Amino acid sequence: MRPPVLSTLSLRQMRAFAAVARAGSFTAAARQINLTQSAVSMLVQQLEETLGLKLFDRGAAVLLTAAGEQLLPLARRILDDVQQIAEGASDLRSLRTGLLRVVAPQMLACTWVAAVLGEFERAHPDVGLRVTDAMADEVVSIVRRGEAELGVGPERATGEDVTSTFLMDVPIRVVCSAKHPLAQQRAVSWKKLRDERWVIYSSEFNRHLESLLHAHDSSLSMQTAAEVKYLTTALALVGVGTGLAAVPDYGRLFAPNFDVRFIKLRAPEIRRRYYIYQRRGLVLSPPAEAFVKLLRSAARSDG
Repeated sequence: MRPPVLSTLSLRQMRAFAAVARAGSFTAAARQINLTQSAVSMLVQQLEETLGLKLFDRGAAVLLTAAGEQLLPLARRILDDVQQIAEGASDLRSLRTGLLRVVAPQMLACTWVAAVLGEFERAHPDVGLRVTDAMADEVVSIVRRGEAELGVGPERATGEDVTSTFLMDVPIRVVCSAKHPLAQQRAVSWKKLRDERWVIYSSEFNRHLESLLHAHDSSLSMQTAAEVKYLTTALALVGVGTGLAAVPDYGRLFAPNFDVRFIKLRAPEIRRRYYIYQRRGLVLSPPAEAFVKLLRSAARSDG
């Protein structure tokens, strides 16, 4: 006897088989699964033909054969697994389960992104959160390696395997010590900062600033007082008087911690563009889709 062709087995056939075994009658089984008696009979007959086995003795009572008794637990297990898949998919769609994996620069992660994550958690408390706080220059590579599904950060080159979509632009402020002569100013022009020294925390951002300044006035430049890895360290050095720093406005949350002042910049005013990063060709999970919507809503509100 030839082996059954597995591709011809169907869930409808197994449901009919399990229903008849449970009800002890084709008619009763048909009522339970909302089919006609003839449809149930046909499905069971198709399953028997495919398997090459008789599953029921059809006499005064419908009874399982020895083969039917052995196969029934397997059929029920398959039906249970399918039901769990359907329920799991429903949970994912409705955000009753799942995991949100996101990466953002350290300062952005613990200020603006943290606020959006808090809103997300309140709306979807059953979704797990895995947040990677990194340097801005690392965000794209972390997304590329699949360590985070989403990245949020300033504009960076992505290559062909990562996509970027614009999220918001953020004003850049000059930050000085509370004891600095500029501390009481509400705004300052770059020309007045010509002789100042700067704490640099991102070589890429520093090159971007230098390029913008030279385009505005070729005589403007930034003298380096110190170079550090993280923005929080830069703020600490500014606070003790090492130099000034150019910092996104969301960092002002930490001004009291480091005893620094955030001051508007003029001539030129500089804004930094921020993007959402994801791997090209990958469909976002339901948690990631929901988080992107919250990010965009928060960006519009702040704008």
